[in-house]
Amino acid sequence: MRTNKMWLLLAFLLTILSSCSRIEEKTLQEESERNLRVNANEGASLLALATTPPLHVGGKYLKDPCDNNVVLHGVAITPSPWFNGCQYGANSGYCTWDNYNVQGALNYNKAVINKLSSTADGWYLNYIRLHIDPYWTNDPGPAIPENDISRFNYNRLVTYTDQVIIPLINHARSRGMYVILRPPGVCPSRIAVNDAYHSYLKTVWTFLSQHPGLKNADNVMFELANEPVEIQGTNGTWGTTGNEHFAALKNFFQPLVNIIRNNGANNVCWIPGTGWQSHYQGYVNNQITGGNIGYAVHIYPGYWGGVNNYQAFQNAWNINVKPIADIAPIAITETDWAPQGYGTFGTGTTGTAGGNGFGANLKYIVDQAGNVSCNVLAPDNLLHKGDPNAGTAYNNDWEACAAPTKQWFQQYASSNYPVSNCNTTSSLVNNGVYEIEFQTDSNKVLDLKSGEDANGAVLRPWTRNGATAQRWVAIDAGNGYWRFISKASTTNRCIDLASNSNTLGTSIRLWQSYSNDAQSWQVVAVSNGYYKILSKVDPTRGWDIPNCTMDGNSNLHLWDYYGTSCQLFKFKYIGMN
Repeated sequence: MRTNKMWLLLAFLLTILSSCSRIEEKTLQEESERNLRVNANEGASLLALATTPPLHVGGKYLKDPCDNNVVLHGVAITPSPWFNGCQYGANSGYCTWDNYNVQGALNYNKAVINKLSSTADGWYLNYIRLHIDPYWTNDPGPAIPENDISRFNYNRLVTYTDQVIIPLINHARSRGMYVILRPPGVCPSRIAVNDAYHSYLKTVWTFLSQHPGLKNADNVMFELANEPVEIQGTNGTWGTTGNEHFAALKNFFQPLVNIIRNNGANNVCWIPGTGWQSHYQGYVNNQITGGNIGYAVHIYPGYWGGVNNYQAFQNAWNINVKPIADIAPIAITETDWAPQGYGTFGTGTTGTAGGNGFGANLKYIVDQAGNVSCNVLAPDNLLHKGDPNAGTAYNNDWEACAAPTKQWFQQYASSNYPVSNCNTTSSLVNNGVYEIEFQTDSNKVLDLKSGEDANGAVLRPWTRNGATAQRWVAIDAGNGYWRFISKASTTNRCIDLASNSNTLGTSIRLWQSYSNDAQSWQVVAVSNGYYKILSKVDPTRGWDIPNCTMDGNSNLHLWDYYGTSCQLFKFKYIGMN
């Protein structure tokens, strides 16, 4: 199967490269012959009015700040002439820009985003997989394969990230859409730890994870590479499966995650597998660490020896994906299908769940998993020729991916979507004064030790005594977050996560107010009037007392939320500040 896929891929790339070369020889006029109406399909919609609250990984699920499970549904977008209509010919009427025309790229791709997030037109997509295409990051010249990094230019990466990628991400946010960002190009057919391509990815992610428009951006996630095929195992052999190859995958991708996390970026990271992103079973024993980790999968009808009937599909899923899907979220970042003749990368039919066909069985299997987000390969899989002013692709043929995907995504929009208003902090009043009581012992409240008004002063549980050292002013920090200022502080010092660190056991103490993420806390209702208090720095972790020791000798610190009694609090309203 790998051989067949390789020849298909090579044929596809050769077609692209020859066409791209012809396209680059001809510069389009600044305005296309076809009037691209960027704003024509803005269509006021629930999705367009939505926010994009930051997502995190909790167990095997992608979650919003309100601890709801989230699954996303979208499309991959590649801002380059070839993937923006020019594959149909420079004079086809669909080729709207070329020659590094930044505004042309933005006009087309914003129009696609508008169309596919317009519920008025029946489209309910809430994310894009955005490719920083090598068209922008390579020095111009004759066409070369996407896995060839010989003409990579770091300065072009910097320039066009700012000019093309960030504006598209910001526009997606305005339409209520998340972004899974992938680096320029594709993996070579063989990768190895510390090889040239590994170094290239380190360079790219070092830059991207520090970019202020990407680092911890509420709607941005990272897919670390595209379609590894084979990797040199820890035993020196090349391959795709086996523990020696998954151990090598960990050694390859863990340093990239480490770079991202060491730069202070907590964005969700999606990790690819080998075999064009089809093999994942060995990750169970070689998990990537660092928090907020999911796995990015590609699935086409020809994968795993062919999955055009339910039993073959389910068996292949159970072997290759289910082991990691049982413990981490999955994003299918490429798929498509259509009967022979439509020109899709994947040849297959929608069929019937439980019977023959690809699409309906894909839907059934991911629905059963409950933690799988999914996007199709390109706008052309949804819109005729990728035209944002056109109708549904493939003549609305149900056996091709566009028509069923449109219907399914609309159905999905009624559940498992992210929300930013948890309706959980209504009992808190801005500028209100509170005692914060521990569930472990209702006589114990959060206390500023000795009433010390100093940076680094200790916060601990202590018997309620009515002192100002036990009273806290709740300040609405926006977007569901709160700051807590000590009534004992004459300089408005507040509760602070030391060094903005999400490391387990990090001290939560009193500090000068900076109104930053380290001092922003989400108050989430649990039950019976108790709340968990989570950090904006890492929404999977929050306030905790070590071993639930209430004698005052254990200080407040950061820990994974498990729902123990020393992680649950009541707010007793005292009055206004």
